[in-house]
Amino acid sequence: MSDQPPPSLCDLVLQRLAAADLEPETADLLRDLFPGAPAGRTTRTGPLFLRSITAAGWRGIGPEATLDLTPAPGLTVVAGRNGSGKSSFAEAAEMALTGDNFRWQGRIQVWRQGWRNLHDPAAPRVEVECRRDGADLPVTVHRSWHGANLGDARVAVRRPGLPDGELHEVVGAEELSLYRPFLSYSELGAVINGPMTALHDGLAQVLGLEQLSDAYKEAGARLKVLKDGEKKAADLAAAVLAALRTSDDPRAVAAVDALSARRPDRERVRALLVARSEGDPAELERLRGLSTLEGPDLRDISGAVARLWEAAARAEDARSGTAEDARRLSELLERALDHRRRARTADCPVCDTPGLLDDDWAARARAQVERLQHEAAEAQSARDGLRGAVRAVHDLVQPVPVWLRPEDSPLAALWREWALCRSITDPRPLADQVERLSAALADACRQESDRASRELAARDAGWQPLAVRLAEWLAAADRAAEAAPLAKRLKAAQTWLRKVTDELREERLRPFADHSQTIWKLLCERSSVSLGSISLAGTANQRKVKLDVSVDAMDAPAFGVMSQGELHSLALSLFLPRATHPDSPFGFLVIDDPVQSMDPEKVEGLARVLHACAQHRQVIVFTHDTRLQQAIRHLRIPATILQVSRQTDSVVKVTRIDDPVSRAVSEAMAVARDPNVPQDVADRVLPQMCRGALEAAYLDPARRRLRAEGLGHADIEARIAKTHKVTELAALAFYDSTMEPAQVLAAVAQEHGPWARSLIERCNAGAHQWLAPIGDRMELVRDTERLVKAVRSR
Repeated sequence: MSDQPPPSLCDLVLQRLAAADLEPETADLLRDLFPGAPAGRTTRTGPLFLRSITAAGWRGIGPEATLDLTPAPGLTVVAGRNGSGKSSFAEAAEMALTGDNFRWQGRIQVWRQGWRNLHDPAAPRVEVECRRDGADLPVTVHRSWHGANLGDARVAVRRPGLPDGELHEVVGAEELSLYRPFLSYSELGAVINGPMTALHDGLAQVLGLEQLSDAYKEAGARLKVLKDGEKKAADLAAAVLAALRTSDDPRAVAAVDALSARRPDRERVRALLVARSEGDPAELERLRGLSTLEGPDLRDISGAVARLWEAAARAEDARSGTAEDARRLSELLERALDHRRRARTADCPVCDTPGLLDDDWAARARAQVERLQHEAAEAQSARDGLRGAVRAVHDLVQPVPVWLRPEDSPLAALWREWALCRSITDPRPLADQVERLSAALADACRQESDRASRELAARDAGWQPLAVRLAEWLAAADRAAEAAPLAKRLKAAQTWLRKVTDELREERLRPFADHSQTIWKLLCERSSVSLGSISLAGTANQRKVKLDVSVDAMDAPAFGVMSQGELHSLALSLFLPRATHPDSPFGFLVIDDPVQSMDPEKVEGLARVLHACAQHRQVIVFTHDTRLQQAIRHLRIPATILQVSRQTDSVVKVTRIDDPVSRAVSEAMAVARDPNVPQDVADRVLPQMCRGALEAAYLDPARRRLRAEGLGHADIEARIAKTHKVTELAALAFYDSTMEPAQVLAAVAQEHGPWARSLIERCNAGAHQWLAPIGDRMELVRDTERLVKAVRSR
């Protein structure tokens, strides 16, 4: 295999362009539209994994709680009932790294309320500790709130022994847009329920064809300029013809004849304009401009200058006050309060006085910070007001009219001096200069306008205006004629770009579509709905994703024939290939509540899909539905199961739980070892507990065997529900389900030894009648553990 990187999009396009059958001018135009590869995106070493998610005072989490994770590929299921706080961890990770939560986007304001925990709202914060594969040091992204609004947040990026960094050094906005690693339940629905243009653009971005799209848009923009020029010439011709037909001047009659031809005779019009001797067109245009000239509006100027003086006075008062001292003291007190919270000590860090920073001091300091911030805010408002007043005055200062700029007249000189007022930022000189020059310029404009109007009235009132408009059309028509060859080349360039874009899009979309189909088949193995090809179609507002969907081999509209579970499966099929793209810098996926609306068959498919993703990604799934855990267990998918529980006052705890078999054996072992359990109780309880462990051990292989025989989930559970003995479960798992209990016990003894048969008999009997003392408690549990291991190893 070659170590050379694949050719860039720029190289591919230029190679195709070299082999294309295009005119040299069109090829040159395309090279100009497609000059080279864009600046490379930030390159980082290794994918980014999550080590932990921490939250305090955030959503359903009150006191600080941490979700510890393994920063490596693998599957982690975070389970917990609704309201336990598990989704608060998922949203905390998303908020820390993106500064937003998808579930709030496009919602009314009420959805953004309640982000503070009701029981511990004082200092909300979220934190994600990350580790990049191949890097020695972890990096922590910490987001905390200092105000009442969700936007009042500070972000700190911390690395051990190094200065604080910037968030874009960890995750970039473009990377989040391309390979977003978060998927909530609401976002799952938005993938398919949102605008088709958004789904189209998301996939198109991943394909990396932006340069082709940009080149096509640039060609279109240039072509539009040329088309606008043609339209302007046509509109001017129509307007000039209407005006010429109202005149009986011989020159006007000749001009009508020249313009009415199928192709207007520009040379004849040019001759008519050159032949006239009634006046210089440039001078006529100048006089018309002067006649309509308007100077500054003195009322607007007066009002803006008055507001400027008022704003300058306020700003001066603020500068002479204590606002700056208030700001610095506020920051100092905030740092001291932050130190007290982090260090959890009341000792002064400056003088080491014990207990100086106590609760009373903290309360006084917070009150003082609020007062100082208010004082500093008033000063900032004054400065902002002054800047706005200066800008308002600048906006009233108009530049020199284009046609007046070449002149060296007193009016032009005065207007240039007036235009220079926009460069004055000091309010007092600005006000003085604007007041002085506005009056002088307004008076000069009035005088020049009156003079030009009088002179125009004395000129030929018939032909001259027509000649001016005719000259304007001629200039526009000349430009349109000169641009016609370029417009033809631009159209040819767009045609070629469309063809190349379709070809490269199909090539690059094929692996993505194959991946989506693979995921769909795993999720909807028994569905009558089949997902075929995926393609991008349309342009502008008609952009969409075309999905080849069939029901029992009959073509059908995708969204119209799918159940809610199938729609969510489709959304996962489109999300996962994008989030796991080889170019993605994220080594993790955070998926919240994907099981809803899925039937048991699809839950098993989801478990297989997550297992496949977890081979190369850190997959973290949050769910309240126990079916996913059951599917993971009986499919023997390696996974870490974390249980989130919420107690009073929003105290959230995270515990790692084992599978039911190991838990049952551990509980039996604990009873066997407890000297406080009376022997008669142990004689009755321990056989039942050991029987439960054996049933749990035989349950998963029984489900797998029935699944392999082609039974659906409902049929499997119905068969299992009919079993009431360990021997029946054992027969269902490994032997013949029609075997009698004695035959099953014989098969167990042959496979594992007589001790295994004796163990099952003791457990079955002990669950239904009183026995003589069982003897060594530990021996019974150890034999159970021994048989459980043997069963699970098959």
